[in-house]
Amino acid sequence: MKNKIVTHFYVKDEKKDNNGEAPIYLRITVNGERAEISTNRRVNPVHWDKASEKVTGKSEGARTINAVLITLMGKVEKYFSNLEVKDELFSVHQIMAELNGKSQNQMTLIKAYNFHILKIKELVGIDYAPNTVKRYSSSLNSLKTFMLKKYNKVDVRLNELDNLFIESYYTYLKADKGLQQNSAAKDIKNLQRVINKAISYTWISRNPFKDFSCNYIDPPRQYLSEEEIDALYNKEFIIKRLVKVRDLFIFQIYTGLSYIDMSELTEDNIGIGIDGKRWIVINRKKTGIRSSIPILPRTQEVLEKYKNDPLCISEHKILPFYCNQRMNGYLKEIADICEIKKPLTTHIARHTFATTITLSHGVPIETVSKMLGHSDLKTTQIYSKVVDRKIADDMKSLFDEKIAQ
Repeated sequence: MKNKIVTHFYVKDEKKDNNGEAPIYLRITVNGERAEISTNRRVNPVHWDKASEKVTGKSEGARTINAVLITLMGKVEKYFSNLEVKDELFSVHQIMAELNGKSQNQMTLIKAYNFHILKIKELVGIDYAPNTVKRYSSSLNSLKTFMLKKYNKVDVRLNELDNLFIESYYTYLKADKGLQQNSAAKDIKNLQRVINKAISYTWISRNPFKDFSCNYIDPPRQYLSEEEIDALYNKEFIIKRLVKVRDLFIFQIYTGLSYIDMSELTEDNIGIGIDGKRWIVINRKKTGIRSSIPILPRTQEVLEKYKNDPLCISEHKILPFYCNQRMNGYLKEIADICEIKKPLTTHIARHTFATTITLSHGVPIETVSKMLGHSDLKTTQIYSKVVDRKIADDMKSLFDEKIAQ
């Protein structure tokens, strides 16, 4: 259905004040139905141009009033467009309600964001990890800082959002905060998820960011070679904390477990597999997907080493732990001692399991995907590309020596 709108700015001469100034009104007519609203601006009728519907002259006062009128007209056009999307006849009073802040949809971006975080908190430990709440809260703080700096606002209504808003936010994340592509993309993706939820709750009728795209850049996957693994495994450390961290890292390398999943292992996660040998069986914290991993000899060595550890006994865990940040810090020390140039982190151990331990030794990618607990085989295929790179590097010498020719 096609709705028709007519707008008209005019001065109410009969409401002049003692200074001779009269209020400026905006009359809106939709489908023949008329209503008016004050612009909260006044002008001497002598300086009002009826034809162009604006204040004449180039004074600061004239420019300010005209800017207000342009902004108000922009809001009217936006609200009209939002209602027009529904493809049904509507009343002028619906636009007036929007202008007066009394429409049915008064949900704001920050309120919607906080509501989304609240819903996640309710499902922490069920569908979400605690870090998910932290990630969204951090993104929300960035968004608040951006809005205050860019628009001098602490919040904005959902139906006022547009493509320019998210483009400006993306620029802020990269230019002002100095975030790399993937870090900026995470904040953008979080915002887009909030908007998608708002649409599902009918807080907003359309996606204001539908024409904006921001993709992750697949980073190079670091992993350790067999020689580097052996260097770690065979190294004698004097400092006990480094011994413990090295052992935990070796455990990760031979299980592919993430830090969070490894840190929560208990005896209940150890069972007998279909082959009659010991397996680790968990539901991954991140995806909730079941992951079954046969316990390899070096994995078993670490379990045996710490089965009587006082901390493990008191915490009812099978491994002693430092927090992830401290562990990564200690891994840097270990890398220096072992003369490993790659940046050792708890995540590189997972990459090493996928590449050096499994795929490089002929374990099918479908099997590796199951052990890693991936929800999509495409995620695991990232590692197969790494293995292809390794094959190419290994075979390079053949081409250089012309053996294969």
